[in-house]
Amino acid sequence: MAVNTPDTAGERRRFVALQAAKAGVGGALGLGFFGMIGRPDLAEAVAMAGLMAPALLALLGLIGFKWTRIRLALLEQVGLAGFALLIGYLAVLTGGMMSPLVVWFALVPAEAALSGGRKAVVKAGLFAALVLLGVAATQALGLLPPSRLTLPVWEITFVSMLAALVQAVLIAAAAQDRQRAADAAAAEGAAMYRFLADNAMDLITRHSSDGRIRFASPATTQLLGRLPDEITGLALAAIVHPDDMGAVQAALMESSYFGRCGAAEVRLRHKDGHEVWAEIRCRPARMTIGEPAEIVAVTRDISERKIHERALEDARDAALDASRAKSRFLANMSHELRTPLNAIIGFSEMISREMFGVLGPRYQEYSRLVHESGSHLLDLINSVLDMSKIEAGKFELSEELFDLEETAQSAVRFLRMPAERAHVALALAITPGARLVFADKRAVKQILVNLLSNGVKFTPPGGEVRVSAQVANHGRGIEIIVADTGTGISQADLERLGKPFEQVENAETRAKEGTGLGLALVKSLSALHGGDAELTSALGEGTTVTVRLPYAAVDAKGDRIATATILPFRAAS
Repeated sequence: MAVNTPDTAGERRRFVALQAAKAGVGGALGLGFFGMIGRPDLAEAVAMAGLMAPALLALLGLIGFKWTRIRLALLEQVGLAGFALLIGYLAVLTGGMMSPLVVWFALVPAEAALSGGRKAVVKAGLFAALVLLGVAATQALGLLPPSRLTLPVWEITFVSMLAALVQAVLIAAAAQDRQRAADAAAAEGAAMYRFLADNAMDLITRHSSDGRIRFASPATTQLLGRLPDEITGLALAAIVHPDDMGAVQAALMESSYFGRCGAAEVRLRHKDGHEVWAEIRCRPARMTIGEPAEIVAVTRDISERKIHERALEDARDAALDASRAKSRFLANMSHELRTPLNAIIGFSEMISREMFGVLGPRYQEYSRLVHESGSHLLDLINSVLDMSKIEAGKFELSEELFDLEETAQSAVRFLRMPAERAHVALALAITPGARLVFADKRAVKQILVNLLSNGVKFTPPGGEVRVSAQVANHGRGIEIIVADTGTGISQADLERLGKPFEQVENAETRAKEGTGLGLALVKSLSALHGGDAELTSALGEGTTVTVRLPYAAVDAKGDRIATATILPFRAAS
């Protein structure tokens, strides 16, 4: 697609000057004809008007761009066509093919060379040839009018050749001006590019199609400790680490053979022996059909970036090692702690039930405290282990169809004794459509136990903790809602809760036991099911946690309504 470029002031000035000069030559010829012949007839008057037509083109070229927006290319084409037609018309009036003006046809393609390239010259030459053919046809058909020229043939030929010579001199002078302007622009462009290359901090190189360096900018001194002449003519293998040659060759081939931009991160050899990490970006300099192209490359020092990347990789590896060590530690501790805890819990339960004899009331109280403390400690250990598995991506769901109401009743029974001691009422409301669900039964029970435990813990005597479940999300998901009438949570603390080991810091919470893992486990287990947990609360108004399980709802046949591929969960850092 052709692109119209704006006319330059220099091109427009040259066009105006040339057309004005042509009008001057035409005016001189018209005056000479008038002096020799006298008053012209209609045909001769048209010819004289044609000789002065370049003056109109000069005027349009002078003011057209500012007011009428006439493109210079159009004016040039009109001028060339009009010039060729004028020569043909004058030749018909002055003897046809024997006219001394026929020689002027050679000036048409010469003038076209000023306004365009080879295509414009060919077009102008073809048009001049067609007009010349028309003159010949007119003479062959005997349609030439009688010539009114009275001077000898040699004198007319002399005047015609002199006028053509003047016109040729004007065209040649304009061509010289254009060439000088082009040379000056090229020199200015070359100087600009040389200035940019000399002062660029990145290394700019030009390569042959096989990768050999043909030009290098002065930045090679800073990057490689070498002068540009020291690497000019070398293959890249001389300065690139052997292990990185494959990446460099792939980038060069991408540019040279496929005409696309290529890039590679490589190690370059500095003159003093150390290696410099660099990023090479290359592109074809000029595409040639059927042949590999030369390549222009820009090379940037990325050593500092590589140091940062290495530091990040080391930090990541250290964090992974620490995480693996933590997991191994917790796994070992689970075995070491669970064994004596199970014994403590079991024997304290036997003592509190007086299975082998009657004990005094004080011993029963002691045994009950030992049993409760051991159970609490075991729950904490299990919570820590579950959170560790989830963060490590080792926690796997075992989904099945089960009765949510039975599971919720089991969780309520588990918390009934602590609730009675705290004088907190527990309520359960499961809608019929949400009774059967498809999810991990153990995980759902753990969600309910954690939320009920928090509700009982932070609800004052006389309050209530209510568990409800309903079908949501247009019948495709299940919502489990645990609401209490407790003390509530401030907006500032809501943003922190749900992260592992985060707790609200106040006098009331410091008096309660816990690790701060309850809500974190709820959110993580919900996410494992493809859902989420939303916490809403206000100070003095209680707290509501809504757990959404979008793929847990089932139809009347017990088949899951909505299914999805649930991605492995990664806890937020």
